[in-house]
Amino acid sequence: MKKILSVLFTVILLASLVSVSASAAKRHVIDNTGTMSSSQIAQIEATCKAIKSEYSFDVIYVITNTIGGKSLERYTTDIYDEECEFDDGVIFVFNTEEFGYEDEENWAMIGFGKGKKLAGNEDTRAALMDKMTYDLKRGRDYGSGENFYNASIYFTNKCRSFCDGGFKGEPKDPGKVAIRIVIGLAVGLFVGLSVTKKEKKKLTTAVKQKGALGYMIGDKSSITVSRDIFLYSHTTKVRRESNSGSGGRSYGGTSGGGRSYSGGGGRI
Repeated sequence: MKKILSVLFTVILLASLVSVSASAAKRHVIDNTGTMSSSQIAQIEATCKAIKSEYSFDVIYVITNTIGGKSLERYTTDIYDEECEFDDGVIFVFNTEEFGYEDEENWAMIGFGKGKKLAGNEDTRAALMDKMTYDLKRGRDYGSGENFYNASIYFTNKCRSFCDGGFKGEPKDPGKVAIRIVIGLAVGLFVGLSVTKKEKKKLTTAVKQKGALGYMIGDKSSITVSRDIFLYSHTTKVRRESNSGSGGRSYGGTSGGGRSYSGGGGRI
């Protein structure tokens, strides 16, 4: 009986150790570039863990120099599936890898569950990237762990603010909406005036004449006929580059782990 109890105790102990080990393997900060110091990573980890403990909301910050041939969107969602415990959370990834073409995204912010209200808002992403871009660029260009750490503060503060606010997300920036309305009205007014002016030029005031003498000046004829005949037409098409703004291109779908997500990514 003692042997059986001893075996059972050993099995339970090993199971608990495996569970602890698996839990410890979950990371909130990943720096594949080796740029940030252990103390900087520990500070970011502590912030993310505090948010997770208080709100059951996962927050992950990733700096990498390779995405293994995947799209950045897929890489980001895979990392979340691997490292996160909860279905609610937000992950930010910055890829320092150099590309051969300019339109490839090198940052992504994706939310899951309640986090979709945060990461899925283009204005929120744009405002956050306005703050993070300087430090992310310096971190990449100069190998500065301090700058990568500074960028993480903006991200984690935004996540905490979102959680503190009851996961309600953020509405569209009223200032930006007003500007867009004014611009739209101005463009409409300009087009309307241009069309009116053009049509007005076509109007002529003519008085009907009873005979051909009305078209005679002295003994010379003033009757003329003028016509412009266009035989050919040539149209030139110019490609208009898309501009997704600082909020980046929008993402959305279901991760490999079956989690619904929303967010976006861009290039800086």
